[in-house]
Amino acid sequence: MSKKKEKANLDSFQAWCHRWGRIGTVIALIYMIALPFIVLGVYDCMPSIGDVFNLATMGILMIYIPVGFSEALTYTPILGSASYLTFITGNIMNLKVPCAVNAMNLTKKEPNTPEGEAIASVAVAVCSIMTVILLALAALFSTWISPFFELPAVKSASNYLIPALFGSMTLGLFGSTTSGKKVVKGGVMGMIPVLIIISVLALLVRVSSGGSLFGAVGFLLIAMLPIAILSSRIMWKKGLIKVVDKEAK
Repeated sequence: MSKKKEKANLDSFQAWCHRWGRIGTVIALIYMIALPFIVLGVYDCMPSIGDVFNLATMGILMIYIPVGFSEALTYTPILGSASYLTFITGNIMNLKVPCAVNAMNLTKKEPNTPEGEAIASVAVAVCSIMTVILLALAALFSTWISPFFELPAVKSASNYLIPALFGSMTLGLFGSTTSGKKVVKGGVMGMIPVLIIISVLALLVRVSSGGSLFGAVGFLLIAMLPIAILSSRIMWKKGLIKVVDKEAK
């Protein structure tokens, strides 16, 4: 499809978002890359290439680069043109995607539609603004509120924040069975082959070398995407996973 035909198929709002989203992404990348070099240049502490690309750095890159690609592949179909603002501001899985999906569900708008992408863009923007406001308030009043976090009860409760966060996200994932005007029945079954493969690989690595799969998380995410799609399609063909209209349900 030519670029002219592709633009003709886009809504005016979507075309505007894609144009300014690409410009904003380029500007954000320039800022993110240039700022460290400016600081290092001002303080005359520019490291050598060997100091930057060492074993520790390569280990981190092997995790986050595949994760970045996998997030772009999995979240972009949901967010649409709101993906630009989402990836620029970060906190994708734990903040932006849940906010965007919840906003579309509340307004009964479908992804990949001009209305749905507009709602997702507003949700991501409001979430980003609130995050900045809360961080600014926390930094401003850190002197007054820091003793509160030293209390034994608060320290004990803070140990449960991460499990509670990911538990609620997991509950929302398993509880969400709708996709636009359709209802998915048994969709969780498509995850079973992925869980089995990951469990077997983790067990083999643990038994053979005593290590873990943590360093290969990004690559596993990319590798498991086609497996999850293929297994879900096979189960759908077999009737184990069903997609019906909301009215029919």
